[in-house]
Amino acid sequence: MTQLWNIVVRFPILIGIALIFVQTLPVLDARWLWFSDEVRYAEVYSNLVRDGHWVVLNLNGEAYPDKPPVYFLLLAALDLIPGVEMPGLMWLGSAVSAIFLLFAMRALASAVGIGRSGFAAGMLVQLSLFGMIFLLHYVRMDLLFVALMMAGQAYLHRFYYNGEGAKFAYLGFALAGLAVLVKGPLGLLLPLVAVWGAALWAGRGATILRLTTVLGLLLSVLVMASWAFGIIVVEGWAFFRDQIIGQQVVARATDTFHHSEPFYYYFIVLPVLLLPWTGFALALPWGRILQWPAAIWKGRRQLNAVGILAIGAFAHFVTLSLLDGKVGVYVLPILVQASLLIGALLASGFVPRAWVGVAAMMALFGAALIVFSFSQEAADYQLGALLCGALLVVLAGLLIWLRKAGEAALLVQSGAMVGWSLLLAAVLLPGLNESASTRITAEHLGRLAEDGYTPVAYRTYPGIFSYYAGRDVVQIDRKVALEALLDSDVPIVIAGRKRDLDALDLTGFDLLDSRVINGAGGRYEVVSRSARQTN
Repeated sequence: MTQLWNIVVRFPILIGIALIFVQTLPVLDARWLWFSDEVRYAEVYSNLVRDGHWVVLNLNGEAYPDKPPVYFLLLAALDLIPGVEMPGLMWLGSAVSAIFLLFAMRALASAVGIGRSGFAAGMLVQLSLFGMIFLLHYVRMDLLFVALMMAGQAYLHRFYYNGEGAKFAYLGFALAGLAVLVKGPLGLLLPLVAVWGAALWAGRGATILRLTTVLGLLLSVLVMASWAFGIIVVEGWAFFRDQIIGQQVVARATDTFHHSEPFYYYFIVLPVLLLPWTGFALALPWGRILQWPAAIWKGRRQLNAVGILAIGAFAHFVTLSLLDGKVGVYVLPILVQASLLIGALLASGFVPRAWVGVAAMMALFGAALIVFSFSQEAADYQLGALLCGALLVVLAGLLIWLRKAGEAALLVQSGAMVGWSLLLAAVLLPGLNESASTRITAEHLGRLAEDGYTPVAYRTYPGIFSYYAGRDVVQIDRKVALEALLDSDVPIVIAGRKRDLDALDLTGFDLLDSRVINGAGGRYEVVSRSARQTN
């Protein structure tokens, strides 16, 4: 095991890339795209390639300015690889984004002073987080977003805390600006609060007031303005003013009802996404907790890597908690810093009690999966839940046995979690297809549309159907508008929530499908009426 650990320490990025590809490449087409991000992003990308919507994205035949195009441009680059096809391309994008995150972690580890062993351990911790594993098998842009954000934070730290050249600050601001073009203003805000927070705590806040800060912020603005300029050229000033400034900036900042969570939201979400390493808290010296404030204050002028990462994670946690809109995946930058922090502590000898805590979390989660596998709700994926749960329980026992073995325990856990990840993606997650995807509903719309029917999404967003329907779907939200269409002599097929369709007079319609779509707001039905059925 010592030899293998030395190889990991010497080539951590290569080992990390291998671990990512082993658990993702064999299962790129293992399941359907799910509601709602995955099917929307697949349709957006298809429109980008087919119709050339490179600047302002397009969804269901309309402009989709909700997201900048950087993530989708990454997908376009990966699409150049021979043999890569949709929808597997979408999951390949997640895997490659995770690789970018490894490089960002290495940059951050180097900036804060974590040695090679600490970084190698932190990388393995990150790749074994349940939250990270789920993201590897899910289509979202967050991995790329956080990779750019953390890389920006690393270079900003080198200037504001380490006192290195201004070129690092400019590079950090540019990367943070690019992160904004992946998913929004947190890409710049979070790196700044982390780096400036550490600088202020250590008495180095004067560096923030330098001209470099002003120039760096201007550079970030220029990077972000590149998209704004493109929008104005392609769509015009009125579109930019109303859709980007009005809807995407002002409206999202003042009205986040769809993600409005209580202030304690992240107190619940963070420990869950940090599993199984939440159990690492058992290794902390809780018996001396009353001495922590004095020790922290005494060492504020010369922070070590653990202190810097702790301040960064804390600054992110406070900032996110203060925002009105809260989403679980936003804690990913906290997970990255927590993983490096845990890696640094593991490399310094925090081992036996830590592994007991990690094993306990694995055993608890595994036992919950096993129990759940025998419930009626898990009937479609019972085998997957049972196998995934059993593997975690066995691994927990193995880690208890290896708790004093140092790096051997980490290597065994990392290898086993790759196997668990494959089980998850190949056996458990596909069992959720019919309840988590809009594919069956959408294919009914597409099939009948080929026969001349008008496909309609009633009081629901048609973009969740467009990809699998293979065409744009008409959106109708008002009962009066739909009744006008019903009065005409045209064949029609309608998809919508059961409660909305029940409020209509659908005499003469055939029920084609009825199913609950997880996260979509209840049961969805598809009904159709041919032209000859019209009264």
